Amino acid sequence: MSTKAEKTTAFIIETVAPVFNKQGYIATSMSDLTEATGLTKGAIYGNFENKEALALSAYEYHSKLLFSKIDEILGIEGGALDKVYALTDFYRSYDTFTKNMGGCPILNTGVDAEGNNRLLAAANREAIKEIEGKIALVLENGVSNKELKLQVTPLQFAKQMFTIIQGAVAMSTMTRDRKYLINTITYLDVLIKIELKR
Repeated sequence: MSTKAEKTTAFIIETVAPVFNKQGYIATSMSDLTEATGLTKGAIYGNFENKEALALSAYEYHSKLLFSKIDEILGIEGGALDKVYALTDFYRSYDTFTKNMGGCPILNTGVDAEGNNRLLAAANREAIKEIEGKIALVLENGVSNKELKLQVTPLQFAKQMFTIIQGAVAMSTMTRDRKYLINTITYLDVLIKIELKR
């Protein structure tokens, strides 16, 4: 059973994660955090060493939610192609999944932290590598099972695929037009069929 302190820490992280994600590390003030949580500055810093540690915990919280969802999707029954298409289908409505987070944590944190917060930027790079690795593993299994053909290594294809997805997420976010996301994912599905099917 969680202690009161652990529950308070979890509450703070879950509450401030969307604030940091939406506003960015630099733009988020202590008053934003106290307002969101209803706690005093002392109560927040009684649980975290500083704002940087809190921002990192908040980012890791969102990352784990995203990793868990991707694991669930890539863990479905079926072949590698079924799993890849399940992933693109998830990203087709990714903005709905990330709405309560304040947007895509990979995109938002990556842009905000680069040059502003060394630890957050490093955590974001690791999150990207982890997602690419998860995709690459599915592709590798598909090649081993002679279900898929690849002209490049599974990791290289996974990186290209994730770049296309994140580009669509970025354009959709910046223009506030879901068509960038939907149309790009539809095009990606066509590319996958051409590039991967044996």
